[in-house]
Amino acid sequence: MKRILPAVAFLFLLSPHLIAAEAAGSVPDETPEQRDARMAWWREARFGMFIHWGVYSVPAGTYHGKQIGGIGEWIMRSAQIPVAEYRSYAKDFNPVKFDPDAWAAMAEEAGMRYIVITSKHHDGFEVAPV
Repeated sequence: MKRILPAVAFLFLLSPHLIAAEAAGSVPDETPEQRDARMAWWREARFGMFIHWGVYSVPAGTYHGKQIGGIGEWIMRSAQIPVAEYRSYAKDFNPVKFDPDAWAAMAEEAGMRYIVITSKHHDGFEVAPV
């Protein structure tokens, strides 16, 4: 687990503008050599886990008893759930059994080198700190 935590900490410490710039393919005033050095850890790690976990976990792909196709975190859009109704799912998202140590141990056992949780993603809700 100790090997995973530095990579997780690094990812969470990246400033939002660097993340957005990286998604666009470059960081302002960064040379190709600087980018290569910055990304060296990622290339070495090679295997990790992105966890998409947010309010969309409450309906779990089902709306009014109907299974909604597509990607789960897009359920609000795919099922055309009204914002007020979707917002009500937030009160039911209470991850009291969340065990980050167990998740990290499982990832390490599988050989993963990093974990990224994308809790505020498509729907604009955040997971409350545990």
